[in-house]
Amino acid sequence: MKIGFFGTPDIGAYCLESLSQKHAVLFAVTQEDKPHGRSLRISKSAVSSAAEKLGIQVLTPPTLKDESFPETLNAFGADIFVVVAYGKIIPEVLFSIPRFGSINLHPSLLPRYRGAAPVESAILAGETISGITVQRITMRLDAGDILAQETMQIGEDATAEDMYGIVLPHGARMLLDVIDKLETGNCVPRVQDESLATYCGKISKESARINWKSPSAAIHNQIRAYNPKPVSWTVFRGASLRIHKSALFHDGGVTLSPGEIMIYQKRRILAGTEDQPIEIISLQPENKKNMDSSAFINGYRPVTGDTFS
Repeated sequence: MKIGFFGTPDIGAYCLESLSQKHAVLFAVTQEDKPHGRSLRISKSAVSSAAEKLGIQVLTPPTLKDESFPETLNAFGADIFVVVAYGKIIPEVLFSIPRFGSINLHPSLLPRYRGAAPVESAILAGETISGITVQRITMRLDAGDILAQETMQIGEDATAEDMYGIVLPHGARMLLDVIDKLETGNCVPRVQDESLATYCGKISKESARINWKSPSAAIHNQIRAYNPKPVSWTVFRGASLRIHKSALFHDGGVTLSPGEIMIYQKRRILAGTEDQPIEIISLQPENKKNMDSSAFINGYRPVTGDTFS
């Protein structure tokens, strides 16, 4: 199959490399190079870097609505377009070009969690089961017919980074399976049940601040969902403090007010919430590297009664 690919981040790069091992990927459309980090150094997307290594032509249109762009893509003669986390809506004039149409990999059990951050939103909601869907692209966001779907478990302490690590190999394999079935005419689409549809928007840095008056489970889910980005944060001694990992505290017998810190067993950090304490596993002071709780205790000497706010 001759494939036209659309994608931007790491998950897109992984799928691009997987597809290129079996099929002819003719081009990769990805978002433009952008400033990154504190130095604002211009950097390429993960898909752009992967495509260049594979010798695949990279296209970085500032907009997909350019009147000449459909003609540009049509000239490649692709059989199918594959979209993995491109980051922009694909217009109908583009996704209708290939003879086999266009398909999209979406890391949720559609129709649940349509939108920009399905993995993060599922963890934030405390889901224990999510999944991966390959669907046809249509005019409506993530509403196309389901071509393949698999479930995956979400562990109590699993982060978004952990779950994307599961999505990568399984999602790439599912795309290959669907492409094979489409080519042989053995793919049976399933219409989504609109009554079960839910939506999730993009994650903002502002939403990552921890409200210690929330229940412990909600705070733990937030910390898991926002790892590796934008990373949940709080304030300690007047400075921003990122919290990368936490755990629910099951020992009992400890009562703390919201945000109050307790040094437990000399090397563990507990923080109060609305109901029961939560354990802080790893954290990152402002302008410092991420560290475990023992390193933080040794370096910053917090005492029981200090607070996060």
